[in-house]
Amino acid sequence: MKIVRFEEMEKFNTPEGIMKPLFASEKIAVIHLKIPAGLKVEQHSHPRAGMMILTKGKVKLNDVELKAYDLAYIPANFEAGLKCEEEAEAILISIEPGYKSIEELKSILKKFEVKE
Repeated sequence: MKIVRFEEMEKFNTPEGIMKPLFASEKIAVIHLKIPAGLKVEQHSHPRAGMMILTKGKVKLNDVELKAYDLAYIPANFEAGLKCEEEAEAILISIEPGYKSIEELKSILKKFEVKE
């Protein structure tokens, strides 16, 4: 069993918001994402499937508005873009993410980190 306390996890200020990696293994990775108001992420795809569970606020994923407690499954190689007018929060789940540990995930996020 593994217990993760959100408030104790390291956070990374990325172009897509503040990401807190919560758990990562070869099978699954889980990230808490704080999405800033005004964020627009252009259409893009990822080589692996994933899910977004919105826990606060609203976002537009392609042409679909998601609100708190909506879940979106995004298949591998599916083109998706995101717009966020007000601050929102989500849990991101990557299926078979391509890295083996939370340390490896953190090193990837450090490469995208935006310095204030």
